[in-house]
Amino acid sequence: MAGLSKVIRVVSSTFGELPIKADGGTFKPSGHKRETQDAEQPENTGYVETPTHAELKLKLNASVDPQTLDTSDDTLTIFTADGHQHVMPNAWSVDMGELGKGEFDVEFHSAKSQKLA
Repeated sequence: MAGLSKVIRVVSSTFGELPIKADGGTFKPSGHKRETQDAEQPENTGYVETPTHAELKLKLNASVDPQTLDTSDDTLTIFTADGHQHVMPNAWSVDMGELGKGEFDVEFHSAKSQKLA
């Protein structure tokens, strides 16, 4: 299972670099979830894997109009604080928060993500 990573930079193929606020982003890569399947005999106990989608949650400065980020097919390149780089192909926006105090929240999902570096 993949954990959350702190995001330091995001580049969209459609919108360019997104104006992330300080400490304003988390990324969870795609992966899988394992559910234990108990059995009558311990040696027959196993698990079932279910794929999980990638999630990118951002708090952005209001230097862009929130409505312009409403997308159904974007490629996002994510740079994390631990030095890794990921890509979310065919990403779509899920939740567009309301504009307030010069910032807003946005969330993107993608069926899969790929680690680049």
